[in-house]
Amino acid sequence: MPKLRKEEETSPRVQKLIILLFGLGPIIIMGWFLATNGFFN
Repeated sequence: MPKLRKEEETSPRVQKLIILLFGLGPIIIMGWFLATNGFFN
């Protein structure tokens, strides 16, 4: 039972992490890609 309770506590954190990863990941990659191609210069 303690194992189940621990998984329930960590699942919202994991979900937030995944949302952040998919939300900010492409933006960061796009920004880095443009920066490497001299877009901001």
